[in-house]
Amino acid sequence: MLKKYALPLLEEVENTSSYFAEAKRLLKFLNYFVPLKREDEIPRTSILREFIGGSSFHEEILDFDK
Repeated sequence: MLKKYALPLLEEVENTSSYFAEAKRLLKFLNYFVPLKREDEIPRTSILREFIGGSSFHEEILDFDK
């Protein structure tokens, strides 16, 4: 699922960047994965939703001083 988000960002890394070699390595690695076409197949309770949006959880403010 994250492939569709990572590819465009990695492809933007210029060959003069110190991160270019790592970006190329990650691009090659991502070729082993098939991209998902439908995000709605991922449950709203999946931890993956925390990264792609649409999570059914909400942020709670925890007060540990109580």
